[in-house]
Parts: sequence; C-alpha cells; structure tokens
Amino acid sequence: MIMYKTSIFQKNIARHSTESEKAIGFDNCNVDISTKHLRITNGGTELLNSDLKFLEEDFSTISYLGKYKNRIEFRVIRPTDLSLANLKNRFDCEAAFSIASVDPSSYAVHFILSNSNQSPNIGNVVDKGKKEQVQRLIDGSIRALQVNLQSNFIDFSKRILSLISDTRELMEYNNADQIVEVMKANRHIFSETENKQIK
Repeated sequence: MIMYKTSIFQKNIARHSTESEKAIGFDNCNVDISTKHLRITNGGTELLNSDLKFLEEDFSTISYLGKYKNRIEFRVIRPTDLSLANLKNRFDCEAAFSIASVDPSSYAVHFILSNSNQSPNIGNVVDKGKKEQVQRLIDGSIRALQVNLQSNFIDFSKRILSLISDTRELMEYNNADQIVEVMKANRHIFSETENKQIK
C-alpha cells in the first residue's frame, strides 16, 4: 500500500456545505486511494473511509461514487493520460484526484498527491466560487448553441438556474443576455419553478 500526502491546488465552491468543508479539511493528510477504496487519515485519526463504485469514464478522467459516514454520496474524479501527465509536470507530483458533490453545481476540491517526504510547490491555491462557475456555464451554454447541442444547453442552463434566484442576477456576466433570451423562447423545456426564475 502506497500512502500519499494531499495538497489542495484548486477549490470550486459554489455552495458551501458540511461536505465541502469536510473535503477542504482533507488538505495535508495521508491518502490511500485505489479504484475500489479511498481512505484519508491525519495523524492517527481516520477522516474518511469509503468504498468506491465506478461511475463513468471520459477522455480525461475516471469517476467513482463514494459515501461519507453520514451516507451522503460524493464523487471521486481521477485524471488520466494527458490530464494526469500535465498535473505531474506542473506540480512534480505522483498522482491527483478530486472530491466533489454529486450535484455538479455545489463543490469540487482538487488535490495533488505526493510522496510523504516531498514538499510540493503549489503556489497560490486557485479558489473558484459561484461567479466563476456561472460564467463557465454561460460560456458552455453559448458553445452548445453554436454547435447545435440542445441537450448540453438544457443541462447547462438548468445548472445556471440552480445557482441563482432569478435571471436578473445574470446581467453582470458576459454574454448572459443571449442565454436569457434563449431561455425565454424555450420555456417549455423548464419546470414551473425554473420558469418563475426566468425574468
């Protein structure tokens, strides 16, 4: 069993929760991770011990599903191939992983893994919150419309609505007016609650 030391290099927190704070607390801890199990300890204290179940794989990551002690599920995302090679090159690390909410609009905490005797040079931790996430979803929605991927637009726009009270909040974001107009023209794809948010 190889034990690694965790170091946070990026946090994406759109909505703070007990679970997001717990994930942030895994910084500078020992981790044992495989395709079937994740265990995180600090000193002699066990902070997390979860079986992992394969969820999905794409061109740059493999995702698994785990559970906290309170039975709330979380995702573990591990970079593969070029993504992993880029992180190894950037941080001189052994591996990397992320702990994220099942809801993609809540939180994700990204760690590099080093040998326990290494001191990684992370620099400043990138801290992205709600504003960055909303702008990224707006940009993704526009790209989805440009390449005629309606299902992606629906997914992104619903995620935007889950992060805001109503679409008037979007006026401070780049290109948001285009997305709001498309939402207004396609109210049939949104729930009653979501339609109340589209102003």
